[in-house]
Amino acid sequence: MTIRPVLAGGNTQRISRILLIALALAGAPAFAQDGNKTGQGGSLTLSDLAPLIAQSAKLQDEVTAALAKINKTADNVVCAGNRFPREWVHFGGARVAPYYCNFDGQWLTIDAEVRIAGPDGKPYDKITPAAMQNAVKVIETNPLWRWSAHPPGLE
Repeated sequence: MTIRPVLAGGNTQRISRILLIALALAGAPAFAQDGNKTGQGGSLTLSDLAPLIAQSAKLQDEVTAALAKINKTADNVVCAGNRFPREWVHFGGARVAPYYCNFDGQWLTIDAEVRIAGPDGKPYDKITPAAMQNAVKVIETNPLWRWSAHPPGLE
């Protein structure tokens, strides 16, 4: 009996396609995301982004002012973010930057550096099948943001 590696033979194209999708959606350290790659989205609330927003006092101040202007709380502002594809075993449906939030017609786009880490907390340097199987933590840092009067993609 011959045992073939996972990436051998007919699986090469499928695994390559999965890795390209993962690259576009997950943004591991060596693969920072391009804000134009929206991928498969999923909704969440602005309050779900509180840890990322809290990393910048200026962003936090701008968000607080924008919420006051529209008389809403962070729980009432809908955002969209990229979902991890199902091949990421422990991230089923988790969202990742960039995020797009609608403040009653004023749009906030928040991007970030995204890293994935294993159970030991050590970040993966590359997206590999092992990373997709074993990563258990998403780490988003260094938020970058911009405001627009137009929805993402229509700017």
